[in-house]
Amino acid sequence: MTHFRLFFLVFSDFHFENYKIQMLNSLSRILLSSILLFSVLSTEKQNFTRDSAPITDDPWDLDGPCQKYVEKFAMVQSDMVACATNWSIPPKVCTNCFQNYINFKQYEYETKNLNNVYSLDNRTCTQVIYDNYLLSYSSDISTALTSNIWEKSRCDSCITFDWKFAENKTTPRVIERTIVFQNYLYEWRNCIVNYTSFDAEIIDHSLSNASKICNLCKTPFDELYGYYWKIYTTPDVDFCVDVETTMNDTIHLWDDVWKCAEKQDRNRDLFGIMITFGTLVLLTALFYAASYIQGGGQTRNLVRYSRLSDPRGQRSRLLSSGMSDADLVHRVPLPTTSTQVYNIPIHQTR
Repeated sequence: MTHFRLFFLVFSDFHFENYKIQMLNSLSRILLSSILLFSVLSTEKQNFTRDSAPITDDPWDLDGPCQKYVEKFAMVQSDMVACATNWSIPPKVCTNCFQNYINFKQYEYETKNLNNVYSLDNRTCTQVIYDNYLLSYSSDISTALTSNIWEKSRCDSCITFDWKFAENKTTPRVIERTIVFQNYLYEWRNCIVNYTSFDAEIIDHSLSNASKICNLCKTPFDELYGYYWKIYTTPDVDFCVDVETTMNDTIHLWDDVWKCAEKQDRNRDLFGIMITFGTLVLLTALFYAASYIQGGGQTRNLVRYSRLSDPRGQRSRLLSSGMSDADLVHRVPLPTTSTQVYNIPIHQTR
């Protein structure tokens, strides 16, 4: 209050009145701007609600009666895209966006059954949306959401649906192994929280030293990892990407951030590598020893053809690269007997 009194004493009444006028003008402008902004946001919210998508009034739009269904379809598609993007690091679409996926597939079903709504040229809106043009952006986006996001994430390995499109009563069902994994995960996380409390300083100190949680929460972590590894190595059984990325991040947190990986385990890994390398060396030595014994223990003499002298005489002539097939024919002289011998190629007489 003392500062305000000094302020009033320093300034004159004239300046004070001007100051009040300026403040009122500023407040008026702020209030007017807030009202305009609220009106714009309210209008946008009204325009982008699923049940009030505007219908185009363009008289030249041949597909005007179908436009509202396209705009509603765009809403559910954009909701699915937004959810997938928000849960992309790490990717956890299956367990966090399944309701958006249900809404998207439900309205996709409805757009594929618009057989009672027609465009101005008497085509059904289903034909207009999916088959009437060279490109169907709605169909391409739907395919991308279904194939590239939901199916590539292997969401069916974690959650399935009892589809009831006609009644609009589709219900999700989480697979049992996903629930078991989450229970193990929550048990381990609860152990971390219980031994670190909610004090930020204590948490930071405990997690930096990590000796406390590494010792006290090792059993829940081993149970979590053991169950995950059991499912991971079972043939024809899989987890969705949500579970895999969660487990990978958990392992990195446990091993790399908190340094809870036991030195004994690391030494065991190094010992295993050394045993494997030694076994390979031993097998190689046994192979060559067996080959030496089987050969009678004699040292093999390798012939170095580069040090041999050039062949001479008739064989040299026969091996000459410049000879033809006609040169290979050698006339055998007639013997003293009356038996006639025909000309025979040398290579056929051997």
